[in-house]
Amino acid sequence: MMNNPAHAGELVAEWLEGLKDEGQAITITELAERIQVTRPLLSRIINGKAPITADIALRLHDALGISADLLMRVQSKHSLWMESQKQRPQIQPFFVQC
Repeated sequence: MMNNPAHAGELVAEWLEGLKDEGQAITITELAERIQVTRPLLSRIINGKAPITADIALRLHDALGISADLLMRVQSKHSLWMESQKQRPQIQPFFVQC
């Protein structure tokens, strides 16, 4: 498995940075209002402190055109990696894996 894959919020941050470079700057506040979420929630997502949910991914797609599927795949990889770093109970498999 990868080492610490990107959080989906990083993609959103890069997308916003790209828009700014093209002279179409959108603030976090403006985006939060457009997708009808709180600014603190969107800020936590963009800063990698909260996961992107399917609902948020679809809202971001509607507002920015960014792929909701891509956001969810990136978030899933990140979430799996984060969980794999935590102490977990020893689970005995039902079947021996080859």
